[in-house]
Amino acid sequence: MGERESTASPCADAEDVHARDELRPPFSLSELVELLAKKELLTQAQAAEIESRTMTLRSQVLRDRVGSVRSQAAARYDTSPAEIVASANLPHAREPRRKLDEDAIAQCLAEASLYPYQKLDPLRLDNELITRTFSRAYAHRHVVVPIAKRENVLELALTDPFDSALRDSLESMLDCPVRYVVSSKRDVLSIIERVHGFRSQVDQASKELTTGMAGSALGELVELRSNEQLAASSDEHVIAAVDYLLKYAFDQRASDIHLEPKADRSTIRFRIDGILHDIETLPLSVHGAVTSRIKVLARMDIAERRRPQDGRIKTRRGEREVELRVSSMYTAFGEKIVIRVFDPNVLMAGLHELGFTPEERERYEGWITSPSGLILVTGPTGSGKTTTLYSTLRYLSGPEINITTVEDPIELVDPRFSQVQVQSQIDVTFSRALRTILRQDPDIIMVGEVRDGETASMAVQAALTGHLVFSTVHTRDAAGAVTRLTELGVEPFLLSSVLRGILAQRLVRKICPQCAVDGRLTPDQVETLGLKVPLERREQLPVRFGEGCPDCRHTGLLGRVGVFEMLDVGHRVQALIRERKDANEIAQAARIEGMECLRECAIRRLAEGVTTFEEVVRITADRT
Repeated sequence: MGERESTASPCADAEDVHARDELRPPFSLSELVELLAKKELLTQAQAAEIESRTMTLRSQVLRDRVGSVRSQAAARYDTSPAEIVASANLPHAREPRRKLDEDAIAQCLAEASLYPYQKLDPLRLDNELITRTFSRAYAHRHVVVPIAKRENVLELALTDPFDSALRDSLESMLDCPVRYVVSSKRDVLSIIERVHGFRSQVDQASKELTTGMAGSALGELVELRSNEQLAASSDEHVIAAVDYLLKYAFDQRASDIHLEPKADRSTIRFRIDGILHDIETLPLSVHGAVTSRIKVLARMDIAERRRPQDGRIKTRRGEREVELRVSSMYTAFGEKIVIRVFDPNVLMAGLHELGFTPEERERYEGWITSPSGLILVTGPTGSGKTTTLYSTLRYLSGPEINITTVEDPIELVDPRFSQVQVQSQIDVTFSRALRTILRQDPDIIMVGEVRDGETASMAVQAALTGHLVFSTVHTRDAAGAVTRLTELGVEPFLLSSVLRGILAQRLVRKICPQCAVDGRLTPDQVETLGLKVPLERREQLPVRFGEGCPDCRHTGLLGRVGVFEMLDVGHRVQALIRERKDANEIAQAARIEGMECLRECAIRRLAEGVTTFEEVVRITADRT
């Protein structure tokens, strides 16, 4: 409940904080510095430095938040004491790995006020509750956002728990009991801007798009607008809504954005670390306008809605460019759009960042530094094949090396490579492009995917003629890629002579380093993994897991890393390929020669404390 707070100094004993009932104004900078010094988060010297640099630090906050210290936006922006202290970029005295940032300051304020601290997770908030409770102007002015309503108690996130005047105003205005939590101003404003900003643009667009329509769905009366009305109308709300959506996806580290029309509304979902999350809903009237805006940006035909289309968008996030690949497909309720986000920092990761162990890295470098041959990467969509191939090409690139790729589509434009886009409408196929590439003196060739017999044969011929060829094949495991190529018509004796190695991979979510703790596998988990462990030791196998914290949205998992099955084509495997043996026999021979299957690699990651039992089971369920 929203009990009123004391006017006493926040440095008073915690028992006294809730003891008085007078109203007090918001926290001052001197009070905050005094509190942080008492809690030993600041030294006296650091406190004095902040006091002496107040003007400079405030200017720094304004430059970071509104871009200027002299603009109208800067004049309207109310810089908080927490922002000023955080801008000093001081170390956290209790936790040396952290900075004394806004989150750390909010935690200190929560501890002193006896209110709980909460790191806001945008994906777990009720957007309807946020927009329904306060107007955007009110929420922004008072830096307050509703985060949940449980059993008729409204939970509000504040940045200054000692501002009893604000709390008294809130409790007078709201018609239900209130419970408070403390959060950072950066997080609260981010939620307000994203939710209110996006929703207001969607609402405005919905009003404009539905103006002039009445009646039932079977007999709608459509009033045609005059030329003057058409000239005055603007799609600025739709444009702003799409901008909000893309920026939010970047901030949440989304790899994919789904816009899915349903019977009565459209759903927006983000894929984050391989898992889809519901984000927003749209009226169907706005869904069509949003998809059209995205198609315009992607240079797709907005008049064509029933035929699948592909496009791409290049934009910026901060100082770096981001590539977006757009795919449209007509469904029962309208056009579905999926946007894949290709961050160059991810696609162009170094080989050491992919997740190879030293032994795996040594083996892989042996393959890719061969003067010629064929190297295949296999795995389902979203398993990181593109990242592995681009990172490999970047590693091999140089002024003396001619690298040419043929892709459908080109995932990321890179000046170090000559990249060819497949265009079936003008008969530029993988095989035809590959035939032309071979006349252009290449050293290394990357074929985006082997889909047909002609492309497979051309890739093998290119490897036979002294080129190093990379490609992908959609199979469950490494050995399956061999049988797939032979099924496409590649002669086994040719394949055995050019194939250097096959890499099957998956992406596994990593344990959050901030909340990782030690644990043990249960006997049932040991049995599920198929580990051969004596009964008396089945409850003694140490592992790690994440308890959940604000950094990982209380999932215990943050980020992803690759796990690999590396089939090295040695003499034993070559003989089996020539004899047209099936994938099981090839896999058995590869294991004799040192191959570790996907499940074994994932279990090793579990034992190393990189991932969890649930993740191992999830990504290797098809390998049991």
